Amino acid sequence: MASVRLPEQDLRAVLDLAEHCCATAAGTGGATEVLDAVTGLVRCDVAFWNWIGPMPQCEERALVSSSRGREVVRMPRQSWLEHLHEHPIMSARHGLVTAISDVFSQCEFRRTWLYQEVFRVVGLAHEIGVALPRPNGELSVVVLSRGPGRDFSERDHLVLRLLRPHLGRALHTLADPAPRLTARQKEILRLVAEGLTDAHIARRLGLSHRTVGKHLENVYAVTGTHSRLQAITRVGLAPSDGALADLS
Repeated sequence: MASVRLPEQDLRAVLDLAEHCCATAAGTGGATEVLDAVTGLVRCDVAFWNWIGPMPQCEERALVSSSRGREVVRMPRQSWLEHLHEHPIMSARHGLVTAISDVFSQCEFRRTWLYQEVFRVVGLAHEIGVALPRPNGELSVVVLSRGPGRDFSERDHLVLRLLRPHLGRALHTLADPAPRLTARQKEILRLVAEGLTDAHIARRLGLSHRTVGKHLENVYAVTGTHSRLQAITRVGLAPSDGALADLS
């Protein structure tokens, strides 16, 4: 990729959007506002935020922002999922920020299932995507699409690379906020993350072993998890060194 320098105006706009993402993650605004702000920096006709869950219980959720309006859709589209590995952006096999033209020539792209069944039908010609960090087995990508005309530039690639960590944090905090736990549940999970057993936690907090177990059962129910490791990951805690092997 050629060396690209952002003009001061663009750099300030990127910084402003990064600050907006931080504010959004803190609880103001919404995910569509984030997408709208991105489209103000990188022009496009439609912007998607796609989340695809772990296989085989695969579900696609798309948050759409475009001139046609905004919507949230859930689409278990079998044909789409069957061809997902062919998508240069949604397959997440070609880099963190990828345009279709980074992978295919125009002639090559027109021979793909994606062009024949999707782009040609809806009148799109160009697309760029940002792969966002998610747990293993999940795929999360912000996708910007354009109709015929100018392709996405090196400047657009750079802007999206700079925004990537801020987009990931803001969008996933909004769509998948941390579950509300009681102060005692949070305290117990912090000790779990340190690698303490239920018995050790009970002694530390002056509780019975059974009470600690009951608190953890309630945590699993609230967080939708099934293990100590899943629970602490779900609420944004990281296991301490040496504790990972003991969590199950």
